[in-house]
Amino acid sequence: MREENYIENEEVKRITESLWQLISSLRGVLPVEQHHVVLFLMSAYYDGIIGEELIKGEVDYEDFFYALEDDYRYCDLLKVYKPIINAIPEWPLEVIIRRLSIIDSDLSESVFNRIFDNLLFKIASNQGKHSGEFLLPTEVSKLVMELVNIPTRAKVFNPFAGLASFATYLDYAESYYGQEISDSTWALGKLRLLRLEKSRTFNIDYRIEDSINNWPEFKAFDLIVSNPPFNYKIDSFIADQFGWKRMNVETYVIKKGLESINFDGKVACVISQGLLFRGGEEQKFRKYLVEEGLIETIVSLPGGILKHTGVPVCILILTRKRNSNRLIKMIETSSFINNENNREKHLDVVRLLDYSNEFNRSKAVIEVSIDQVRQHHYNLNIKRYFVEDFNGIPLIELVKTIRGQRVGNESRTTGKFVRTSNLKDNDVSYQLELDEIKEIELPSYSSRIESDCILVSTRWKSLKPTLFEYKGAPIYIGMDLLAIKVDSNNFEVDPHYLISELRSTKVLKQVAAFQNPGAITFLNRNDFFEIKIDLPTIEEQRAKVKGILDLSEKFKALQMERNALAHGQQVANFDEFASLKHSLGAPRQNILSNAKSLIRFFENNHSDAFKEVSELYNKRYNTNLVDDLIQIKDDVNHISTILEKGENGLTLDNFDLKSISIQEIDKALKATRKVREKYKPQYKEPLISEISGKAIKANITLFKILINNILSNADKYAFNSKDNANQLIIELKATEDVLELEIRNNGTPFPNNFSKDKFISKFTTISLDNGSGLGGYDINRIAKYFENPDWELVLNNNDVFPVVFRFTFPIIPMINE
Repeated sequence: MREENYIENEEVKRITESLWQLISSLRGVLPVEQHHVVLFLMSAYYDGIIGEELIKGEVDYEDFFYALEDDYRYCDLLKVYKPIINAIPEWPLEVIIRRLSIIDSDLSESVFNRIFDNLLFKIASNQGKHSGEFLLPTEVSKLVMELVNIPTRAKVFNPFAGLASFATYLDYAESYYGQEISDSTWALGKLRLLRLEKSRTFNIDYRIEDSINNWPEFKAFDLIVSNPPFNYKIDSFIADQFGWKRMNVETYVIKKGLESINFDGKVACVISQGLLFRGGEEQKFRKYLVEEGLIETIVSLPGGILKHTGVPVCILILTRKRNSNRLIKMIETSSFINNENNREKHLDVVRLLDYSNEFNRSKAVIEVSIDQVRQHHYNLNIKRYFVEDFNGIPLIELVKTIRGQRVGNESRTTGKFVRTSNLKDNDVSYQLELDEIKEIELPSYSSRIESDCILVSTRWKSLKPTLFEYKGAPIYIGMDLLAIKVDSNNFEVDPHYLISELRSTKVLKQVAAFQNPGAITFLNRNDFFEIKIDLPTIEEQRAKVKGILDLSEKFKALQMERNALAHGQQVANFDEFASLKHSLGAPRQNILSNAKSLIRFFENNHSDAFKEVSELYNKRYNTNLVDDLIQIKDDVNHISTILEKGENGLTLDNFDLKSISIQEIDKALKATRKVREKYKPQYKEPLISEISGKAIKANITLFKILINNILSNADKYAFNSKDNANQLIIELKATEDVLELEIRNNGTPFPNNFSKDKFISKFTTISLDNGSGLGGYDINRIAKYFENPDWELVLNNNDVFPVVFRFTFPIIPMINE
């Protein structure tokens, strides 16, 4: 049952499809998180515990439970699966049991195991981001186990084991000890290992244990392999034992792992890339690992390769035996990634392994000396070691930093605070527009700039070089921006030429190599000054930029004409619509005023009488009274915003596109978790570290309209009545390039002949009694306005979630928002 590519025979496909339809029929009967109960019943049937008598209904389920309790393989699993089975109504349970007869008693072990794993990954996929926390992609676990090359009869320890993916690559003579803290995850992993144990003879010990507090005392493992939770902080008492004030679980596994392997043993971890470049204690730890020769291999994997997060990850392989040749093998996998619809990324692991075994130095594989790592101050971000050796003059010889005056704790100082999003990324229009920047109360870390300069961003994929011309009014910048000026004793540099070069492909390649990956990519200031540019004579520089300057002047003139025309149209529309807004103004203001009064009253009321009312409200409606009043206020404000946009309905051009932080998107989606008429939306929010510093070009009012249209569609068409089994799940995932939004429900499928084209057609509806047919039309218009014309509407009547909306919006920088 190794997790690798199989040539599926017809029998595997037929049985998998039949049983998947069975699992899909549980839609509305069981939560999707419990659908793996079918795998438990499948396994029990194949092992002969479910007999013909139970299939024919000749014995009751208590006899079945007794049989399981008497079987050493299944008795421990009952504490997880018995409550789930008891919760299934009688008729679907009978259907499930009868359908298992499709599995012939003489079906080979290998075929059954393949069917089992097919269904396991399908079930996990339906759980969305949650499944990524306990189930690695097959290609990642395969790559790890191929790289470590463990000896025969190896002793393997797997802390934070999840579904025991690494165990599926062990051979007959090897032993496996895994720990998993979650009961339900352990139970499903145990089922996988039951199948593995039957097909191969090796020692398995897989327990429900906390890997932090129950680390084994054995010190002679051949391999410790793990995919620990990202950014999970361990108890400060445990960190103190290692001399650290704070420590995350990734570092803990590496430290404990090196203590628990034999002299020839290895530690292999799938971790976030932050450990490769962060400063402080982690930099000292990297220095120790490098100088002691303990790092054998580092593999860089792009953001989005794991299902539950968009953060870039890496495979780190360490050995206790000192690396005699003092070299670290580095593998850069971006050229081996298959990207489906810019959404799902898959690693071509077979091609990568063939390539890495053949070459020691190439565009994807290099061996780096410890001296090279020292030169990079123990920064192990792989891309910087693959950078080309560019010719040119380093910036440190051409420019200097303008540090400005630090604001500090000056009392309530206000000013124009420039952010990365205010900088220009345009060959022609690259001057800072002060009119577009509002005055705000300045953060204490901001610096005052009172001279001409070029502003560059250190926190995005491009430097966004922008010219600031000082005309008496200062600007203020934060830590994510650099203010530089031409200052060289040896070279003449035209500032406009310099801006052009800082946007060149040559510079962007260097930026990409030096940037540290993560939720927010950033460029170290010292690395910035190492970037090299081409520098011809001053005459050649000015000749090159003359055409750009001419275009820039024409661009400004066109902008002024456009703004004048737009202003005239806005005045006409305002005059025509003013009377309607005036008529609705008083009622809107009354609702807002009353809602605010009630919110203030209830928030400050701590009496027993109010507590009783609040508890009764929560019990009846499964929501908070004050939160609902706040939602009423927000909804009225939302209506007011739409009314402000004119009389022509939802005219998208009236809603300006701006940089909307993903944290603001996250806040809007959290507000959807209110009980609706027939269901309660479930929003599975991303980690803050995944979304901070990122934004999309959008309009928050239109975004809320898009979401509300999808939720209203589910209210009208997906669910016939209120039921706890009704599920609408919203998931958000931010990679380096795109924001992925998925909304799926397990309600009634769309009609067989329905399609996305029909859904987005104006005035087309499934039922004239329920809607006008404008919801889908507006969803499509808004998605296109947000630069996602190819958004997906996936309709599959045979799936657990028969209706899935998928959007991908390009990410732009949003620093210090």
